Amino acid sequence: MQYGVGVDPVVIIGAILYFVIIILVGIYTKKLTVSAADYYVAGRSVGAFTNGAALTSTYLSPASFLGMPCFIFILGYPFWWAMVSIIAGMPLAALMTAGPLRKYAPVSFTDYYCDRYDMPKAGRIVAGIPTLVAGILYVILSLVGTAIFMVALLHVPYKLSVLLAAIIVLLYTVLGGMYATTWNAAFQCILMVLAAFILAIAMIAKMGGWSTYWHTILATSPKIFNVPSDPAGVQHPFMAMWLGVIGFYFTWHYGFSAMPYTVVRFFTAMDVKTARRSILWTTILGGILYASLCIIGSGARAIMEKFHPLAAKAAPIAAAKGKPLAIIILVLIKKTFGIGKVTDYAIIAAAESVGSSVLMAIIVAGGLSIAMSTVAGWIMVLNSLISRDWMGKLFGSTFAEEKPVLSARIWTVIILVVCGLIALNPPALVLDLSGWAFVVILASIGPSMVLGIWWKRATKAATIWTALLMTPATLITWLYAKMHFGKPHFFFLSKKIITPHQFYWIFIGLILFILISLMTKPPSEEAIQKYCVELHEEE
Repeated sequence: MQYGVGVDPVVIIGAILYFVIIILVGIYTKKLTVSAADYYVAGRSVGAFTNGAALTSTYLSPASFLGMPCFIFILGYPFWWAMVSIIAGMPLAALMTAGPLRKYAPVSFTDYYCDRYDMPKAGRIVAGIPTLVAGILYVILSLVGTAIFMVALLHVPYKLSVLLAAIIVLLYTVLGGMYATTWNAAFQCILMVLAAFILAIAMIAKMGGWSTYWHTILATSPKIFNVPSDPAGVQHPFMAMWLGVIGFYFTWHYGFSAMPYTVVRFFTAMDVKTARRSILWTTILGGILYASLCIIGSGARAIMEKFHPLAAKAAPIAAAKGKPLAIIILVLIKKTFGIGKVTDYAIIAAAESVGSSVLMAIIVAGGLSIAMSTVAGWIMVLNSLISRDWMGKLFGSTFAEEKPVLSARIWTVIILVVCGLIALNPPALVLDLSGWAFVVILASIGPSMVLGIWWKRATKAATIWTALLMTPATLITWLYAKMHFGKPHFFFLSKKIITPHQFYWIFIGLILFILISLMTKPPSEEAIQKYCVELHEEE
C-alpha cells in the first residue's frame, strides 16, 4: 500500500462489505422491533455467545483498540498489567451484578436506583446525570475512533470523517434499536478480535519472526518488558509506581460490573444463567484481543521506524529535532489529515507499515467495528435515559409514552449531532476520555448499585449525596489537572503525584457512601427484600 497516493480499492471493498452487512442487519431487525421492550432490551431473547460477543465489542471500545496500544507506544511500557486487570475483572461481574440484575430484569439503567431506594422520580435524576456525562464522553471518543479509521479508509480530512462516522452510526442505530445493536455488535466483535490477532501475527512475520521482533523491540525501547515497579533509572515514573497499577486496575476492573453500557447487556440475556455465561465468552474474546493489542503496541514504534512509507521523509526531520522517528511520522500524518490527537493513529500506522492491502482492509473493518459498536451501545443507554426515563417517567410526556421508539430515535439524532461537533476537536486521547467516564460513574453511582445489591444498609440519602458530591468532583479535578498541568493523570493539587484519571475518587465515593448509609435511614423492608436479598438468593 502506497501511503498518501490515494485510496486503496481493496480496503474500500472490504469496508463496503462491512457497511453493507451492518446496514442490512439494521434493516432486518427493524421488523423485529415492535414494542418498546424490543427496542430497549431486544425482547430479552439474546443467547450467551451472542450476548457475550456483543458485550465484548461494546465494552472494549476504541479506548482499547486505539488507546491501549497508543499508551504502550507513547510510554515505552507494555501496559500488560492494565489489560490483565480489565479481563480479570470480568468474571467478578458474573457474581456481583450480571446474575442479580438479570433476575431483576429492568428496562433502563436507572430503574434499579428508583426501585431499590424508594425514589421513583429522584432516582432517574440522581443516576441519570452521571450516566449522561459518561455517555457523552464515550460517544465522543467512539466517534473519534470511527473517524480515525475512516481517515485510514478514505484518506480524507479528519473533520469530514467525523461527519461520515456520525451518519453511518445513525443509520443502523436508528433503524433497529437494541436488536440491531446486539447482532451488529456480535458480528463486530468477531471482526475486531480477528483484526487485532491477524495484525499481531503479521507484524511479527514482517520483522522476521518472534525472536527478531523481540530483540528489535528491546533495542528500540530497552525497558519495555520491565515490570511496573522497576526501581532504577526509570524514564516513566508514572508506569513504575504501584499507585498507577492500582489506579488503572480499579478503574477498569470494578467498572465492568457497574458501567451502564455493560449493565444493560445483562438485561438483554434470556435468563440469569445466560447473563452469567455471557461473561465467560466476553472474558475469552476480550483476552484474545488484549493479548494481541499488547504485542501490537509493544512493536508499533519499531515497525513504523523500519517500514512505514513516511519513514524516509521523516528521518531528517527527526534527526534535526532530536525526536523519535515514529513520533515525527505521526506528526506528518496529523498535518496531512488534521487528526485531533495524532498518537491515537499509532495502531493504524503500524498496520500501514506491514504493507498489505488485505490486512489494512481487515484492520479498518475491525477498527470501525469496535468504535461503532461502542457508540451504538451508549446511544441506546442515552436515548433510553432521556426519552423513556426523563421525558416519559419523570415529566410525563405523552409523546414519549405513546411513541417511545420514535422519541428514542429523535434523541439518537440529537445526541449524535452534539457529540459529533465536540469530536471535531476532541479534548483528550480516547483512553483518557474513557478513564474519565469510568471514574465519573464509579465514584458517583457505582457504590449505590453494587452495594445496593449486596448490602441491606445501603440508603437513599447515601445514593443522593454520593452522586451530588462525586459527579462535580470527578469532573472538576480531571479538567483542572488537564488544563493546569497538561495531563489529567496528575493529582489536581500536585504534579508530583500520579493519579490515573483521578481514580482516588472511586475509593472516596465508596467510603462516603458507606458512612452516610450507616448514619441514615434505610429504605422500606419491602424494597430491601425485593431488590437486595432476593436478587442474590439462589432459586
